[in-house]
Amino acid sequence: MQHTNASLTEEETHIDPVCGMTVIATTAAGKHDYKGKTYYFCGPGCMRSFQKEPEKFLAPDYKPSM
Repeated sequence: MQHTNASLTEEETHIDPVCGMTVIATTAAGKHDYKGKTYYFCGPGCMRSFQKEPEKFLAPDYKPSM
């Protein structure tokens, strides 16, 4: 029988739209709702950048700076 850690397998992950890091929803440094979707961030700086210019970071040609 294989042992699994349910808390790890059930963690919801997201990509920080500013830097491209993988962020776990429950431990994210911040989150922001924009146009009906919640975005999660690795740190307060990424969240502030997104809040100032969300369309910049959601543009199809934007490449994360990480």
